[in-house]
Amino acid sequence: MKLPEGKTRLDLVREGLAGGLKKTGRLVVSLDRLVEDPRNERRVYRNMEGLIASIKAVGLVEPLTVTPESAGSGDIYRIVTGHRRYRAAKAAGLSMVEVLIREPEEELKRRQKSIISNVQREDVGPVELAEALQTMLDEDPDVTNQETLATLIGKDETWVSGMLRVLSLPAELRQKVGSTQLSISYDSIIRIARLDDPRLQRELVEALLGGASQREIRTLINTRQPEKHTDGKPSRSSTDAPKPKRAFKTEHQAIVVVQSTTSRLTADRVVLALRAALQIAYEQASKDETETFSL
Repeated sequence: MKLPEGKTRLDLVREGLAGGLKKTGRLVVSLDRLVEDPRNERRVYRNMEGLIASIKAVGLVEPLTVTPESAGSGDIYRIVTGHRRYRAAKAAGLSMVEVLIREPEEELKRRQKSIISNVQREDVGPVELAEALQTMLDEDPDVTNQETLATLIGKDETWVSGMLRVLSLPAELRQKVGSTQLSISYDSIIRIARLDDPRLQRELVEALLGGASQREIRTLINTRQPEKHTDGKPSRSSTDAPKPKRAFKTEHQAIVVVQSTTSRLTADRVVLALRAALQIAYEQASKDETETFSL
């Protein structure tokens, strides 16, 4: 075998070029010889900055898992696990990475392992995961219903039902949740998806994307959902539910209250509301000379 210019045989062994495509074991390969799995459930890669900085500082700590993709002069490997690390390594400027080569698996079995891994780590957005679970139901002959799917991934059937319910959200909301760079709580989006009011769903998704915590979402749902009479009819409209408010005790024998007209009341909105109220108070005082304001 004629060695390429500037290469030693050790270089070729490390790159997996000597003796054909290596089938198993560890190997250091060029990033150019790796391809991503086109059916990988992850499509949005969140919070990459920290990982990129870590790779720049100490390199790629954990090898990617790959399988041989083809034979011949264009030998490449397909990534099984580590798509996020692969992208971070490219962004960090690496040209070579260590990989762990495994024998190719049957497609459905490989998909099962990928989804189970992501479920356990909650490492994929809820819309992406819901779509992956639905694909398993549609394509895997061993997954006949939600019960068998729940057993396979180690979750209860209620959780699986809730995740699949995410796909019933209006397309606009699915797109927003699916494309955000925020890490979205599965519990929060499941609770929102189970609601029957699209307007309330939209309001809650906006709150979630605005940074509302899982606990805040639960509180908002409990607050905004209309209570039921024994006959099943709502006792009041969800628009009549209490809105968040802030009260400020002053030194002038008066309490100033700021109450939101929506389900959220941020610190910025409180300050802006107080400024606006003060301006209105000045204007009213100038019109009514009998009213005295002590500031």
